[in-house]
Amino acid sequence: MRAIISFHVDHCCGILCSSSLGRLQLEQLGIGQLHWSTANYAPLQEKVLWNGLIEMYEKGLVRAVGVSNYGPRQLLRIHDYLKVRGVPLNSAQVQFSLLSMGKDQMELKALCDSLGIQLISYSPLGLGMLTGKYSTSRLPQGPRRVLFSQILPGLEPLLISLREIANKRGKTVSQVAINWCICKGTVPIPGVKTLQQAKENLGALGWRLNSDEIFQLESAGCKLPRKMIQNIFQTR
Repeated sequence: MRAIISFHVDHCCGILCSSSLGRLQLEQLGIGQLHWSTANYAPLQEKVLWNGLIEMYEKGLVRAVGVSNYGPRQLLRIHDYLKVRGVPLNSAQVQFSLLSMGKDQMELKALCDSLGIQLISYSPLGLGMLTGKYSTSRLPQGPRRVLFSQILPGLEPLLISLREIANKRGKTVSQVAINWCICKGTVPIPGVKTLQQAKENLGALGWRLNSDEIFQLESAGCKLPRKMIQNIFQTR
C-alpha cells in the first residue's frame, strides 16, 4: 500500500510522520510531501522543512520525498539541497491542466523532466470547468461561482474540442481532459465526491490521445482569454 502525506509543520517532522504511520497502521509512507514552500512568507523556515524531509527519508519513514506548489527556481534549489545529502527529490505537485499551461507551469514541467522528478498535476479538471457540466447559465454555488463566471465565457472553443474528441473516442469530456495530463507525462490527481466520479476518472486510463488530438486541445487552450488563477503559495 502506498500513501502520500503532506506536512505543513516546521519542526518535529520525524515525530509527526511516525504518528501518522501509527494512525495509518503502516510501517512506511510512499511519499512524504511538503504541501507548499514558505519562501514567500516565512523564508527562514524553508530549510527547517527541507531538513525535515531529509530526516524522514534517512530514518526510513518514507520511501521518497516530494514538494507541492514549488516554482522552477525554488524547485531547483531544494533539488540541489537534497542531492548533497543523498536524498532524491521524487515528485513536484502543481496545478496543471489545459487551463493551466502558463509559462511557469511549462517551465516547471521541463525542469522536472530534466531532473527526473515526477510532476503530479492537481486540478486537472480546472475545478470542474473541464468536465463540460458547467456553462455561463449553469454556474456552481459557493466561492467557485465568481471564478467560473470570469473564465467560462471564453472557454467554449476548448470545450468544443474536448467534446469532439470525447464523442469520437467514446469517452467523457473529463476523461479526455485527464488523459491529456497523462499524455504530458504527469500523474493527475482529480478530486472526487462520489463513487460515480471515481469510476468515470478511471476511464481516462488505458488509452492515449494521438498527436493531432493533443495539438487540437493545446491550440484551443493557448487561445483562452482567461486562464486559471495560480495558487498564491506557488513560488517562482
